[in-house]
Amino acid sequence: MSHWYSFSTKFKNRALAALFFLFISSISYAFVTLDTIEVRLGQTTYQVELALTPVQRRKGLMHREQLASNAGMLLVYPKSGDHRVWMKNVRIPLRVLWIDDRFKVIHVMRLEPCQLSPCPVFSAPVPARYILELSDDNHDVEPGDIVEGLNGL
Repeated sequence: MSHWYSFSTKFKNRALAALFFLFISSISYAFVTLDTIEVRLGQTTYQVELALTPVQRRKGLMHREQLASNAGMLLVYPKSGDHRVWMKNVRIPLRVLWIDDRFKVIHVMRLEPCQLSPCPVFSAPVPARYILELSDDNHDVEPGDIVEGLNGL
């Protein structure tokens, strides 16, 4: 019986340690600040957070209560492709721009927070390298515009 008790105690201790690690990881992830860069579209300059990793891109702007009109998030992918977004857990409407590897806007959509289950997924009609998510203010952006400030990415 003492053998079973010893095994059970070791298992419980390891399970509790694993749960504690996951808890601490999730808390620290919530407070991680992303690097920001300045990008320019026409006459407007934006301060955008960089989402460079799969985890950062997956989280995107989820759970944000607000976003300044000159702020946003740039999802950066290693190569061009059919990169998609959805509005699950996004609480504010967004203007989403798909950008090619030459920094040209190839597609623009206005997206509302998702109230459905499952949430729809959105993509550009041609491959994109970047996705820029901005607040849904009246941005004067359309396909063909060039985004300045992405050269170093």
